[in-house]
Amino acid sequence: MNAERVRTPAVAGMFYPGDAGELRAMVRDLLNRAPAPPADPVALVAPHAGFVYSGLTAAHAYKALQPAPAGKPRRVFLLGPSHRVRLDGVSVGNYSACLTPLGRIEVDREAVQCLTRHPRVSEDGVSHRMEHSLETQLPFLQETLVHFRIVPMVYGETTGRELADLLESCMQPEDLIVISTDLSHYHPYALARERDAQSHAAVMALDPEAMDRCEACGNLGVQALLETAKRRHWRPVLADLRNSGDTAGDRKRVVGYASYLFFPEAAPATRETPATPGDLGLALPGVAREHLIRTLRNEPGVSGEVLTRRWPELAQPGATFVTLKKQGQLRGCIGTLSPHRPLAEDLLENTLSAALRDPRFPPLAREELPLIDIEVSLLTPPEPLPHRDAEDLLARLRPGVHGVILAKNGRRATFLPQVWEQLPDPLEFLGHLCRKAGLDGSCWRQGAEIQVYTVQKFQERTRPT
Repeated sequence: MNAERVRTPAVAGMFYPGDAGELRAMVRDLLNRAPAPPADPVALVAPHAGFVYSGLTAAHAYKALQPAPAGKPRRVFLLGPSHRVRLDGVSVGNYSACLTPLGRIEVDREAVQCLTRHPRVSEDGVSHRMEHSLETQLPFLQETLVHFRIVPMVYGETTGRELADLLESCMQPEDLIVISTDLSHYHPYALARERDAQSHAAVMALDPEAMDRCEACGNLGVQALLETAKRRHWRPVLADLRNSGDTAGDRKRVVGYASYLFFPEAAPATRETPATPGDLGLALPGVAREHLIRTLRNEPGVSGEVLTRRWPELAQPGATFVTLKKQGQLRGCIGTLSPHRPLAEDLLENTLSAALRDPRFPPLAREELPLIDIEVSLLTPPEPLPHRDAEDLLARLRPGVHGVILAKNGRRATFLPQVWEQLPDPLEFLGHLCRKAGLDGSCWRQGAEIQVYTVQKFQERTRPT
């Protein structure tokens, strides 16, 4: 590899401005418009379309990055699919640096040499020359991380597991992974949202096999990150989910975009959810199970006072939903929509209500408990979702992200975000929600009050036998 070979921009002036001043102003404006996410992820997913279409979604993720020290640039493993060249395996290119209108970025030679020891990794430069999936990430990195070196990985015919193995063999703990992908391509707006909700559910479940059945041009890179996250106990946080119909395109043929941040399980929670450390969140389903075991034995249940001494965060007001499933089928689900009592008390009370007081099911019997899977959801305070009309409501809803509360004529019902997995079509989702409230299936079109919230979901890793 020629030590002086530099890759010049291929899509400057097309996907983003070719003038340095215009580009810097555009990226900074997008970052300013994005809300402040939790900081310092270990990995992120961002789209790679033209900035006018997908730039805001990308900015939602990149705003989480903090500038690296000038004397110790961070190493970034940057993975994107080959769009223009058929490629067998992975290429790290034959460049020592990459240029954008904002300046030069060095390629990390040590990591490149590590990767090229693998027979499925080449230094083929052809696959990099016109590829936009990596190039479109660079201006965002230059404006946020600032000091960094890249490990450019364009992939073709491979597998997510193979990519994950490559990362595992050469990554160091302080490295950052960036996965470049768009979601569904060229569907009508409603169908695209349905397809993208399936992708979102696969990411949040850390399910590479489910992701394999979804539409995303960078599907293999996402699968690699999900596999890596499972191995390293990282958890995903949604940064943004929308499509070109929400930004700069029409709604007849749209492209989907999502951005995600990944954190170690003990990292702080998202800006949208109560501050619940990962280890505590993962313990909540176990607390619920222990409470049920004791109660069904006619013993005193778990003490809220003991819980708050162990985890002071549980003394803060919080709202939970507890969901019980038996062999994959719903067996009880009860919760609280707004925080009005300590989180510990809310969890314990809703656990018993889901098991014993859900009017749709008989009370849970003690012998059923080994067959029950427990999920605990922490809710953000509901907020009104302003909308002009029914079409505007459909445009503002985020399938797979929003829990929805519908109220009309003194009746009210809610669906957690998890319900999007069974009802991914917003029309069907809202129709079922109306009927759950005891109203006509089209009630949402006729002046119903709509509020939305998000959840942080925790499931048992293994069910005790």
